[in-house]
Amino acid sequence: MVDSRRAGVYIYVAVRLLRRVIFTTEPNLDVIYKRILQKSGQPLPGYDEIIQNQTLTRALKIYHYLQDRADRLNEYCYSCSDRLARRSLTRYVYETPWDDQEVEKLFCSDDCEYNYLYGGDFSYFICGKCEREICGQNPRNGWHIQYRDYDDETVCLKCYEDLILTNGVEREKLENGKIPGMFFSYGNLEPKQAGYREVLGFTNFFISNSEQTERFRKKALELMDKGRKVVIGYERMAIGGGEGYVTMFEKAEEKSKRGDRNALQNQGLDSG
Repeated sequence: MVDSRRAGVYIYVAVRLLRRVIFTTEPNLDVIYKRILQKSGQPLPGYDEIIQNQTLTRALKIYHYLQDRADRLNEYCYSCSDRLARRSLTRYVYETPWDDQEVEKLFCSDDCEYNYLYGGDFSYFICGKCEREICGQNPRNGWHIQYRDYDDETVCLKCYEDLILTNGVEREKLENGKIPGMFFSYGNLEPKQAGYREVLGFTNFFISNSEQTERFRKKALELMDKGRKVVIGYERMAIGGGEGYVTMFEKAEEKSKRGDRNALQNQGLDSG
């Protein structure tokens, strides 16, 4: 009986208010509803939940809008050049293996990022040694390849230089008919400072056919068979690597301390 009376009160108040709306200029439903609540003394079921959901939806909308505005940069995408770049899509990469600082690459979408960094001629790679992301071709001269394959791992030229100055070039590549090497600084300072010396008759050696390649490879393998480490410096190379001038360097393998000690003992020179 109480619930039916309360319902009757709701209906009565609502009808009177609706009549006022029809004959006045108060078509505001929120005002009507508040007056209904004031008259009834209790809110209608579910009203608070509706208000909370509306408030949350509006707050989320404002939050995502502000987040989107904060993510926009005042510079255009490096890939498409049509849309503003996004702060969250900024990538940091190296132009050459010799650079100490990364450079920023700005993109507006994941697709633009992928197309620029991995879809073109100047795609980027991650060095297996230093783990930096580096451009595969030197963007400053347009053709110089900046990586090598070493022990089935892609490494940048800086890491490759460290590897071959320590270990010499890969024998397997020579045996497979290749001339593994790289461009050093002018005058081949790096191998010389590492203790290598030029091999007589194979300085600025011109290679343009299989006969010259075979002669060069045979000499390098001969030195390796004698326990020498070999490094090959590219001097001048045609684009594409079809022919060019190369220089061979060699130095003796370093003996281990234990090996040196055993040799001294065998000669009776060790006082210990």
